[in-house]
Amino acid sequence: MLEIKNISKSYHVGTFNQQALKKVSLAFRETEFVSVLGPSGCGKTTLLNMIGGLDHFDEGDLIINGKSTKDFTDREWDMYRNNSIGFIFQSHNLIPHLSVLQNVEMGMSLSGMSAAEAKERAMEVLDQVGLADHVNKRPTQLSGGQSQRVAVARAIANYPDVILADEPTGSLDTETGKQIMDLIKEIAKDKLVIMVTHDGEMAREYASRIIKLKDGETIDDSNPYAFDTDEKSGFSLKKTAMDFRTAVVSSINNIKTKLGRTVLTAFAGSIGIIGIALILSLSNGLSEEIDYFEQETMAGFPISVTGSRFDFEKLREMSEEDIPEYPDTDYATAFDQDRFKALLEPNIITDDYVNYVDDYVENIAPENVAGVKYGRKMNVSLLKEQDFNGSSAYVPVHSESIDEEEDQNPGTVMGFSQSFFTLLPDGDVMDNNYDVIYGEFPDQKNEVVLVVDSYNRIYESTLQRLGYDPESQDRFYFSEIVNNIEFKLFMGEYSVGVSDVSEAVDITISGIVRPREDTEVSVFSNGLGYTSALMDDLYENYPDDVGEVSSIHIYPTNFDAKQDIREYLDEYNEGLSDEERIEYIDQAATFTAMVGGIIDTISIVLIAFAAISLVVSSIMIAIITYISVIERTKEIGVLRALGARKKDISRVFNTENLIIGFVAGLVGISIARLLIIPANMIIENLSDMANVAKLSWYHSGLLIVISIVLAFVAGLIPARMAANKDPVEALRTE
Repeated sequence: MLEIKNISKSYHVGTFNQQALKKVSLAFRETEFVSVLGPSGCGKTTLLNMIGGLDHFDEGDLIINGKSTKDFTDREWDMYRNNSIGFIFQSHNLIPHLSVLQNVEMGMSLSGMSAAEAKERAMEVLDQVGLADHVNKRPTQLSGGQSQRVAVARAIANYPDVILADEPTGSLDTETGKQIMDLIKEIAKDKLVIMVTHDGEMAREYASRIIKLKDGETIDDSNPYAFDTDEKSGFSLKKTAMDFRTAVVSSINNIKTKLGRTVLTAFAGSIGIIGIALILSLSNGLSEEIDYFEQETMAGFPISVTGSRFDFEKLREMSEEDIPEYPDTDYATAFDQDRFKALLEPNIITDDYVNYVDDYVENIAPENVAGVKYGRKMNVSLLKEQDFNGSSAYVPVHSESIDEEEDQNPGTVMGFSQSFFTLLPDGDVMDNNYDVIYGEFPDQKNEVVLVVDSYNRIYESTLQRLGYDPESQDRFYFSEIVNNIEFKLFMGEYSVGVSDVSEAVDITISGIVRPREDTEVSVFSNGLGYTSALMDDLYENYPDDVGEVSSIHIYPTNFDAKQDIREYLDEYNEGLSDEERIEYIDQAATFTAMVGGIIDTISIVLIAFAAISLVVSSIMIAIITYISVIERTKEIGVLRALGARKKDISRVFNTENLIIGFVAGLVGISIARLLIIPANMIIENLSDMANVAKLSWYHSGLLIVISIVLAFVAGLIPARMAANKDPVEALRTE
């Protein structure tokens, strides 16, 4: 079954050379109790390690069931130790952070046995050695004899062919040692037991065969055996692998034994996560503010091509009187809007240009366009009933004509409308930029809203069209306006006393809207706003009174999309004369540099901070893992003796790092979320910005993942060092 042929082994320390074995040849029966005797340093333990596959010979061969092991790979040696060998060590070598049951289960777990089967077998062998009532204890809670019984149970649990015992009673008293020897002798009835000892009397009492060594050579064999080639039974090995569950259990139990240090490690590792989380929370809040600012800028200042345009910078420089903004009143005041007209310049929109824009929106890059609005010239009059010397008649308060000059009706300019009667954009633009401060937003096609500015003011001309005299009163109550003032919308050319008013559409003011306090730009600033439902109805029922496109407003999805749209529109003008060129207005361009600068600054800060935190955390975790490797060196040797592969050893430490990384990330996120509360209070006190710091759940999860990955990567080198440790040297470590 087992044969060693001319095995030699030497150890080299510097220039010193120690030959531990010198051409030793032995053959063993399948069932016998062999005792190897000899003085210290004669090569007994080295011989045992060679047979057990923990150490490898320089010369000769170890033959297992007729198969040479000269060309064994590390993987095959691991399988051999797990499948065929059971070790009983002098110092017991139990893993201290595992329970008695888990220590016995370990070898079987490495062999791929299911958890249920491993537990059942472990309970069976523990009962066999008289420890069924101690399965949940830790090794430190056992006596010396009990601890060695656990080692015996572990050695026989995985049904090995060979039991190797290295001074199994060396650390026990006489009575306990006798009990252990009785147990080993019982095992030897159906297994090959090879025991190393220096106690000749004990060897003669228990062993069926005594081999004596001296200076690395065999000097006596009481019952030699000649290997019969006819006894060869073939040789096969079952693959071993530590499953993830076993690694997790081992890691968690080790963490529990060093809970204080683990908590401190996790907290230290979480410091970087806390810092990054706080910065991300501030970045998130600021990004939301910027995103909202971008959104309202895009909504108020789209890329616009209109019949008239003027200099946006000059508009921005206009100042308001020193009066309260956003007053809490139920009336409006008046101001003059004529100052805008002097800034207008013509811009002729052709059908070819409309098709050019429409091709981009529909085909070339629809993903870049959040919305587009085509304004059209119409023959329309908005009528209001007025009294004339005791009689009433409907007269136009607002008229538009397909043929009228742009100067007479500026309409929509620079993204918002100065027209008394204007189409409101679809989508979320109104909800994002306006508050309904009285009444309701239109839900019927014949309902409109009246806009006031941030000071609750209405243009004088608008008030006059509503039927008020701004010179005779200074307050205009919303309750008198909403659902009380009615208009009629007449399509075509209207003549007083001739046109049939009954053909007109009734228009009612359903609500008062005002730009939100955090809105810098208004979509429309004057008069009445109607919805697309009314426009759709007019398109369908009055096709002869709807003319050409007079304005185009393109709402980009973001600033990158805006730049692409600008470049596309610029291409249209290439090679055209000044008269043929069609210019667009991009008011949002003045904010691009500012917003981009903020985002870039935040990105740089985050990258720099994250880089520093990651480096510090990596070094810290690597050091902690290395310390753990040093502390658990003997455990590494035990696992290798049980057949654990190098990758299994790495897995144990990597799993522990993953757990620490997860805890560090979780602790970091929890602390960061607590710190956000006072941080927001301080920021609000200093800047009047409420709830700026916001840590999203996405970033929380991402930071925990980063913490886990960081811990894993940082521990790779120490884990690899653990895997590469020599099992024999690891077992010698105290």
